[in-house]
Amino acid sequence: MVPTKAVAKGERQPPKKALITQYYYETKKPIKAAITVSNPTANRAMDRWMTIPKGTIVLGQPVVVKNKQIKQITIKSTSLSYAVKKTALLPGYYFEQWQDLTGNVAYSHARFKKVSKPTYTLPNSDGNLYLGSVPKAYPNTFLSDKVAITADGYVERYRYDPSNGPEGFSNRPIGMAKITKSTVKGNVRYLYYRTHITGLNDQRVRRTGQYRYRLKLADQYIRTQRVWDGGKQAFVADIYYAQYRVGNQAYYTEVGEKAIDD
Repeated sequence: MVPTKAVAKGERQPPKKALITQYYYETKKPIKAAITVSNPTANRAMDRWMTIPKGTIVLGQPVVVKNKQIKQITIKSTSLSYAVKKTALLPGYYFEQWQDLTGNVAYSHARFKKVSKPTYTLPNSDGNLYLGSVPKAYPNTFLSDKVAITADGYVERYRYDPSNGPEGFSNRPIGMAKITKSTVKGNVRYLYYRTHITGLNDQRVRRTGQYRYRLKLADQYIRTQRVWDGGKQAFVADIYYAQYRVGNQAYYTEVGEKAIDD
């Protein structure tokens, strides 16, 4: 698949129906959920159980609804921190790093409550930002260092290395911090945390306390990839990305997609 040009700054925004929908829930008790891990050396994949602690905010999607009542949801595991997912790890196995979902999870008001979108999260994004500008070629997307702003409130930094696992990322981030405060001013988010994350241009704003470092994320503009299907010999989809400035570096994140014939 090969995309054509990217949409330039100032051009049209994605159609509303193309934007990635976001539903946030807070766990009211510990929740077990299945997550896929894979071992590229053994060419094996399996589901493992992780336990999501009480009081954790997750990004999810209703998948079974009866009589207008949610019965089951699936949780976007790529929006959860390593601190939560590590309970599912096995030696030699890797987490999925891109748009992975848990198995279906039973939903009830005793287990979850709906919550507003946290201020630290990014609009229409799963929180995974990739270093650089949006590549022109679709297969080259997501092949760079990554910063994750997780649903449960962490900033994580991952280094990309194509020899590292099936997708080029280790399970454990090379730097991470729990977000202690967040504010939004126009198109800019400020995230505060206690410890510096190596490789990010976060600024020290206090000498003591929980808000010592501040990371600036500026939402700049939208770019679009138009995806070519060689079998059909036609353009089949538009993928939309938001370009950000994270500290002093360019990053991008997917915010929507749409089939061209929609």
